[in-house]
Amino acid sequence: MVRVGFSLHPQLSHTIVLPRLCIMFQCSHCDKGYQRKTHLIRHEATPALVELSFLWEIFLKDLSREVTRRHAKACAKKHDQPIPEAGKAGRKRQSCDSCFEAKAACDKKLPCSRCISLGRPCNFAAQPSPSPGPTCSEAASSPSPPTTSQPSARRDGPFSFLRHFASPSVQKDRLAIGETGKHSTPRNLATLYSHIEDALIPSNPLSAFLGFGEYPSNPLDGDEGFLSDYLSDALFPSKLSNQLTKITAELVETSKSMGIRSENPELDIMQLTAVFGVSNISVFVSVFFHAFHWHLPIVHSPSFDPGAVSNPLLLAIFLAGAAYSTAMDDTTASSSSWIIDVAEEYIFRQVSHLSIVPSPMDPANLLPTVQTLQSALIIEMLQFARDDLSTRRRIRIIRHPCLVSTVRSLGIFQLKRSAIPDGCDDVTWKNLIAEEMCLRIASWAFLADGFLTVCLKNHPAISIFEMNCNFPWSADLWEAESASAFSKIAAARSSELPLPPLREVATQLLEIPQTAPISWSLSISAEHLLILVYAINSLAFQTRAGLLPYLLVEKIGLAAENWKRIWDSVIGSLDDDQYLHLGYPKHAEELWWLLKATLDVTEQSGNSFPYLDSTATDDMGSLNEFIQWCHRNFS
Repeated sequence: MVRVGFSLHPQLSHTIVLPRLCIMFQCSHCDKGYQRKTHLIRHEATPALVELSFLWEIFLKDLSREVTRRHAKACAKKHDQPIPEAGKAGRKRQSCDSCFEAKAACDKKLPCSRCISLGRPCNFAAQPSPSPGPTCSEAASSPSPPTTSQPSARRDGPFSFLRHFASPSVQKDRLAIGETGKHSTPRNLATLYSHIEDALIPSNPLSAFLGFGEYPSNPLDGDEGFLSDYLSDALFPSKLSNQLTKITAELVETSKSMGIRSENPELDIMQLTAVFGVSNISVFVSVFFHAFHWHLPIVHSPSFDPGAVSNPLLLAIFLAGAAYSTAMDDTTASSSSWIIDVAEEYIFRQVSHLSIVPSPMDPANLLPTVQTLQSALIIEMLQFARDDLSTRRRIRIIRHPCLVSTVRSLGIFQLKRSAIPDGCDDVTWKNLIAEEMCLRIASWAFLADGFLTVCLKNHPAISIFEMNCNFPWSADLWEAESASAFSKIAAARSSELPLPPLREVATQLLEIPQTAPISWSLSISAEHLLILVYAINSLAFQTRAGLLPYLLVEKIGLAAENWKRIWDSVIGSLDDDQYLHLGYPKHAEELWWLLKATLDVTEQSGNSFPYLDSTATDDMGSLNEFIQWCHRNFS
């Protein structure tokens, strides 16, 4: 894996003597000074002062420039100097229009191979000059919705995203993550950075204050950059550096125990130290919450504290952020894949012990368990995105059933949330968040199960009829940054009818006539509809496979039509909602089209598709074949 080439610990300099024999440590970037060296370390570790030498691959280019520019503006104002002009973000475009829009690799031929495989016209139009993005403070105070107001399926037929996702010629998950990064507004990560600063304070402040050892020069990359991080962590270990050191040691031990079963060499402690350095933590965590999080929103972003989470969760977030923030050549990619394999083994060993450890069914007391389950879901999604058949099979037949069994044994599929009070203080809000994280684990474990069924024809491990827990909150409640903000949003929604559990909603969709109103439909969100369409697809698969002989295809069709009624009404009111365009929920309508196609073809004779049999696979070739046929016949 390629390291991000900067250090959170630049050279400390400009030591001056003040009256009364006090030692002052002066920042080399601005006019701030401190009497304690630990305070200067904390100040200069702030991401706004970090010298970025690596431009983030997809979406953080503008953000990193903006952070640097904001600091430059502040310094210029203090010293009565002119504010520097903002440079144009990005480099000259070299890809065709289609590849540029999808953030996909382009071979620069005319037509390019990707456009040929997708059957699209290939054009190289002039790239418009990108406009500077909003500052973090502007984004936090007035978030602007994405520019795209139409679902992707309407731009290129009903199977726009699925045709890309199932095609073997397209980087599937990177396409989805890249689209999310392009449309999402930069997050307000001030609280996160504050937590990182606190966790980077040396555990032994006395040694830092006395100045035992100075940091070496601040190199930009290469071996010197690694040496700088290694020595700084060794001289002034912090809570985060100690935790990353422990994770590194545990991964090495895990790789040793896997040696007999793997052709890969044991992980090297120095190799891992170069990856799991504190200099990478703010970048990788930022990448995770800016894009990856929207596809798997099970970690609470506003309250996330890297210095106060379990080792498995910190490891999973670190690796997910690294996977989508660095460009890797073939050799590095192979090495990083083995690191993720070892991390998968390490995390699921933790999961395998959860079900035998008795835990009270109190979400606040379940926090260590919840964080382990969160890490397992993240690593499961990260591994599936690798598009490797042996990895998919391991996830499908070993890891995912282990995770589902553990969630089931903990009773999370039956969890009911407490009522939201009229006013929330911080303690009440945190307790509600703890409950919500459990409910989101249940919901996204069910989504992962449905994903394996739709893509790989895997027999469902979770029945919709055991999903007796509440639906998760809508995105705006989940993303509320404080107890007061949460209370305001909850108060505005107090008149809405609460949603029944999934099994009751699915049952009603199977029974309600198309002309009858659905009382709770206005309380539903795009994420809820994504869960529901996977549920109906799961029922359709089980009916097609003969597992539910009492459920007629006509009933599945009625549920599908009722789902579409709700989708149309919800999308009509959410066209300007920024959350609609983030993550997989915006593609839910395509899953409905896929469901509709399977129902129509099942009722016809003379059409035989491998995708419609019930034999599980680890190759999405049959799905790709069916979707390409649907695109030609349903568009």
